Amino acid sequence: MDDDFNKLTTISELEFLDFVRKFYEKNSNSFTFPDLDLDKRQKLVTEIFTRLRPGNFETNSINICLKSLRLLTREREGLDAITGSSVLEPLQRLAGLECSKVDVCPIDVQNVIEAEKCMSNLIYMSPGVQKFYSVSGVADAITQRIKETTTKLHSDIRFYDMRILFLLTALNPDIRQRIREKFHGLSYLFEIINQIMHNRETLAAADSNIVLSNEDVDYLIEILKTLFNLTVDLPNITHSYALQEEEEEAHLQRLVSILRELLLCFAQNSDKQFELQNHIINLLTNMPKTCFEELLTPVNDDESEDSDYEYEGKNMEAINIILQFLDYRIIKQEEMKASKDALLPVLQLLIIMCQSNRNIRKFCRRHILPPLGEEIMNLPTEGQKLRNKLTRMMTSPNSELKTFSAKLLFVLCKENVDRLIKYTGIGNAAGLLYDFGLLGPPHNTNKDQYSSESEDSDTDIYKRSIDRINRITGSIDPPKEAGPMDDWSEEHKEREIMKLVDNMQRAMDIGIIQPATIGPDGKPIPIKSVLQFRETVELRKKSNDLLPSESSGDELSEDKASKVTTTKKN
Repeated sequence: MDDDFNKLTTISELEFLDFVRKFYEKNSNSFTFPDLDLDKRQKLVTEIFTRLRPGNFETNSINICLKSLRLLTREREGLDAITGSSVLEPLQRLAGLECSKVDVCPIDVQNVIEAEKCMSNLIYMSPGVQKFYSVSGVADAITQRIKETTTKLHSDIRFYDMRILFLLTALNPDIRQRIREKFHGLSYLFEIINQIMHNRETLAAADSNIVLSNEDVDYLIEILKTLFNLTVDLPNITHSYALQEEEEEAHLQRLVSILRELLLCFAQNSDKQFELQNHIINLLTNMPKTCFEELLTPVNDDESEDSDYEYEGKNMEAINIILQFLDYRIIKQEEMKASKDALLPVLQLLIIMCQSNRNIRKFCRRHILPPLGEEIMNLPTEGQKLRNKLTRMMTSPNSELKTFSAKLLFVLCKENVDRLIKYTGIGNAAGLLYDFGLLGPPHNTNKDQYSSESEDSDTDIYKRSIDRINRITGSIDPPKEAGPMDDWSEEHKEREIMKLVDNMQRAMDIGIIQPATIGPDGKPIPIKSVLQFRETVELRKKSNDLLPSESSGDELSEDKASKVTTTKKN
């Protein structure tokens, strides 16, 4: 093989293609190349692009060369050394993404796909490539292709266009602003999502929900990730201050409305559906508080009977899906099948929504903190309801998870300390109350932020048992177990006491134990019998019963002398 690398510049085109094909077949499942040093990789890459002149190779030959190059882009080490402009520019041309000449209708589809796979690997792996493609206008070209084709492109080309756009917008803030403002990228991405849902809606039955294909879900996830990048710096304006431009506010409200429709769609399997919901929720965390009303729609006449999703004339199905997703994430986290950090976005979103929208908060409270009934017989951490799971997380070793779960429950209680303690107990809430400086007198930190309408509707069971609830644990303490001497008569107790006295005297006589009292000099004085031990204890008790005003110096000295210790002989 070493000789083959040395002959790369001298062999014929057919021999070169045969070499490249064998290299690909041998390494198609490899992600590192320990037997291939940097010099050999440089020779192969250089020769590929030397021979990839326009018109020199047919489509299939170009494809195998690009596939071999893709293998080499999997390994980070030495990547910058083999990817100069002589490699990056031809890749951009083969992908149809030259800024001055965007190929909106590629003919060599498979070669475009392979070139984009190489580009996405290189952008992900190399800061130098990120900088090159940021300057060379790749993001602008992709936006132009999206604008002119929307969903008409080959599905794989659409996918990798969006993958590259996601990577570039994640790594370069300037590109985000240019795509958002100069090219109106948000509008085009909204349109793509709408078209995908519309296409699937026409295939669905009139009375059934939209079902997305796996291909649709994968593409939508890349779009949602890109939208996250394009909106991630908007909270600097919209979360803290009033939106200054009505057009921008309307844009984001439209996005939230689209995300609501997307939440109601189904995937072909639960894993894909939860993955899609995860990225929708991530994107919603970037939205300003004024936009969350778009997640709610007025209830239609035929929906009014569905009480699970209806609240005060609003359809809350999207909020219910977010709560179900929270439950799913908690289950995965408790089974140790998911990172604890995976829970943070959905907790953060629910906190923001419940703080900003009264209807959302009251609906979430109804599902997470319903009126307490028989639940008071168990600890707040016992059970599989959302209240129990969130309360368990309040004592998590993960500080962020602990804070977010406690904050959500606190917000559902309208940031009322007594109400939080009612549902979780002081023991579980102590960490949050300490962090917020709320230990002490009753507090209601943001009283003006919430409606004054009372939401307490305690059950009869709770009202009857309120005096027996332990505020520390948040539940009724179980009855104490009967002691072993509870059913003994007084005569039985006296007999047992005498047995104990005899056993103590026997132990003292044998030398197993040696009781002692403290003498005036502070040193222990041995006690020879149980009777003497008893007299010393009674003397001490009598001295302790005296009031300070009645105690003389001698009595205090005598009290000090009556202190008893028991030592074990060696």
